[in-house]
Amino acid sequence: MKKVLLYALCVFALCCGSAFAQSKGSSEKSSSAAASNSGNSGAGSTGIHTPLFVGGALGFGSGTGVGTERGLGLQQIEPMAGIWFPQLAFFRAGYGFFDFSCENGDGVKSEIEHVNLDVELGVHLLGEIYVVGNFSRIKELSDEGDVAWNEWGVGIGSLLLIFSKTMLFAEIGYRNVFDHYDPFLNKNVSGSRLQMNLGFVAYVY
Repeated sequence: MKKVLLYALCVFALCCGSAFAQSKGSSEKSSSAAASNSGNSGAGSTGIHTPLFVGGALGFGSGTGVGTERGLGLQQIEPMAGIWFPQLAFFRAGYGFFDFSCENGDGVKSEIEHVNLDVELGVHLLGEIYVVGNFSRIKELSDEGDVAWNEWGVGIGSLLLIFSKTMLFAEIGYRNVFDHYDPFLNKNVSGSRLQMNLGFVAYVY
């Protein structure tokens, strides 16, 4: 639990630091532009020179692959990077992680290390609203046994612009869970689940 709080605090600090730096930079650029009357208001309104971004997200899931004993809860903490063309399209890749405890059928508790690699492609439909498709490779490592499976999904999301180079986003999507063996249930499982992501992106330049 302490590790989770530390990771979440790091993501929050990065977001706040980026927002503060961009806010300060935007104020200085605005003052400079007003004084010089350069006439470059269009470029200054966005301040984006390249579509490269970094960011992070918290993923909350429910259903197959999450675990019935966990219900609806935090599924992953995911740093990410990629390219995002405003109001057009984006591509992003992230590496998520989350550790949790679980009991098997015999009541033995084990620590599980959950990691996932996500690749996502999105297209804007109208303004800041977009659809996103994703593919995930997921692994869970424990003393009971290691398990890995694939997921694909589709979802819809929306952006909230904070500063010229920083955005918050919220997404909800459907995930199809490929058949895999669950050592805690001692059987193969497959099915579907829902996931909601809350995160931020910040353009690097």
